[in-house]
Amino acid sequence: MNARQQFWDQADTTDFDVAIIGGGVTGASLYHHLCQHGHRVLLTDQADFAAASSQSSGMLVWGGLLYLRNFDLRAVFGFSHARDALIRSGADWVRPEFMRYIPAGNGGRSAQLVQAALYLYWSMGLFHRRAPSRERDFAERKLIRTGRDVQALRYEEGVLRDSDARFVLHWITPHQRADQIPLNYCAVRSGEFHAGDQRWHLELHDTLGNAEVTAKARAVVNCAGVWTDDVNRAFGIETPVRHLLSKGVYLGIRRPPQHEHPLVFEMGEHGDVLTLLPWGPISLWGPTETRVHDISEGYRVQEDDVEFLLEHARHELIDPPERADIVSLRCGIRPLVVPTAFDRDVYPLDISRRHRVVRDPDRPWISFYGGKLTNCVDAAREVYGHLRNYEFAVPRMNGVAHARFDENDRIHFPGIDDPLPSPGWSAHHEFCHTLPDYLRRRTNISQWVPREGLGWNNENLKEIEQIALALTDGDEQRARQQLAQYQSSVREGMDRLLHLH
Repeated sequence: MNARQQFWDQADTTDFDVAIIGGGVTGASLYHHLCQHGHRVLLTDQADFAAASSQSSGMLVWGGLLYLRNFDLRAVFGFSHARDALIRSGADWVRPEFMRYIPAGNGGRSAQLVQAALYLYWSMGLFHRRAPSRERDFAERKLIRTGRDVQALRYEEGVLRDSDARFVLHWITPHQRADQIPLNYCAVRSGEFHAGDQRWHLELHDTLGNAEVTAKARAVVNCAGVWTDDVNRAFGIETPVRHLLSKGVYLGIRRPPQHEHPLVFEMGEHGDVLTLLPWGPISLWGPTETRVHDISEGYRVQEDDVEFLLEHARHELIDPPERADIVSLRCGIRPLVVPTAFDRDVYPLDISRRHRVVRDPDRPWISFYGGKLTNCVDAAREVYGHLRNYEFAVPRMNGVAHARFDENDRIHFPGIDDPLPSPGWSAHHEFCHTLPDYLRRRTNISQWVPREGLGWNNENLKEIEQIALALTDGDEQRARQQLAQYQSSVREGMDRLLHLH
């Protein structure tokens, strides 16, 4: 019996304290928090862990500088505190990084006003980061169209050391045992609360196979992100808030040799900014901010998204990227919290980024709305505070054990300098089942190597065939199916948008 089948059998027989629906950054952080405190926890996701917006960020752990424009000081103070706490406690995953803010000049905010705002921002972080300063001589100056008179306003934030998807996984992977079970590709199809045994009975479906089990839990936390409203409707849960959706798209472009630190450019529209972020062999340019009304629409990069970012690059950068310079695409949805009756047409940046935790008055069900990578730990602690109102057995404290891999568990992939965890190791230790799981979320292959790892002319096809074979335990038919499906998705997505082939 493999580990996945064993987990499914254990989910059918374990009496869980909490079932978490949604394996993005908030659900993963909550899972870690509950497991650390010894609770019996089931974590489910209908797809892979971190497969939605939690794999599409700019990797910034920031204190909410832009929210000063709306005088949302409470949000800025909270995000700044959360940022600094992550930098202190998560040194293996988060590091401090200087950002260079480039004022727009004509028609934009004055440099003096921006500098004053940065000092206010620094003070709201209780001076934990390095002080803001002005710079005229810096490596990225050669990239900026505004020429030799450009000056940067430098301030400090945090950035992820690896990727947002691996940041999510690091909360999950240490906790794998009979009563602490993470199940990706596990859809919660239906369920109900039984008054007799005071348990939720949840019908689970394995979307990779045919397994169907019923899991029991004393409480449920809905951390489904942009699907939170859909899940609540399926279970008859009503809340005073809902999600408004905003799409954000980044282009991954070839990284210029001078690009060492993140750049922040004023757009001059809605008080928004665009960023150029160094990440391995690429630079991320974006994000867009577009309100969408449909989830499937929000996870598709459109021609307009690409052209918008290329046009702004032509305005800001002296050697702007062309379509041939685009290595990868990132597209996610920001779930923004609004009252249920909200019907105004507003720019998404004008809506607060604060989250909401809503407890159902009649049943042990908690809904989490909003949320950001920066404050995932604070969010987990807040939800745990609500869960403690329910009657659980006194938990036993639980240690954390990370699986380590040695040189025999590493591979090399063309175009990436550092060794990577092998697909076999990721399948055994990190719930890795498909090519996108491995190429996008267990490694950065699909983001750092052109055409999602295939190469401009499919020159990496043989390497990806071997990865597919490892993920399918050598089953050649299943490996061919996975590879064909992956190639089709690249043709219909990136190739179509970039006018390739």
